[in-house]
Amino acid sequence: MMRILLMICVVAGLAACSGLTKEKLGIAKERPNETLVEKRAPLDLPPEFDLRPVVTKTEK
Repeated sequence: MMRILLMICVVAGLAACSGLTKEKLGIAKERPNETLVEKRAPLDLPPEFDLRPVVTKTEK
């Protein structure tokens, strides 16, 4: 019974921690900063993407 009460107190204490304490303990999730995210240009396909490679027959 004492273990369960102790575990409940520990969990409640960790839930009440500030964000800095959670980061130090490794509990908090790291989120990306929206202002630092860079936008990239969309990928382009080469103009001859639909062409099939030429198959050459070799004689044996």
